[in-house]
Amino acid sequence: MNIKKIKLDLTVNLLNQTSNSNILQNVQEAMATWSADVGNFVDTTILNNSGINSDLVKHTYAMQYENCTLNVDVVHNQKTSSQYLNGFSLV
Repeated sequence: MNIKKIKLDLTVNLLNQTSNSNILQNVQEAMATWSADVGNFVDTTILNNSGINSDLVKHTYAMQYENCTLNVDVVHNQKTSSQYLNGFSLV
């Protein structure tokens, strides 16, 4: 598994997304192209919720695949109901 290539491809795919309506679904679709390396999608769990301020909450999700785990940080604006990808790490 070439982690550098997967991270680069995932970054490019997410930057080219026209909508950020469901970030976790976009990440899962982008990772599907690497199913031969990472395996099939297993489950998503919430690792952490932390308040940034009164309107912003940072959620950390663990997206588990058969051969690795992708931790995804999403910032959710509760006032506008919008989500933003804050970062990810492939473990």
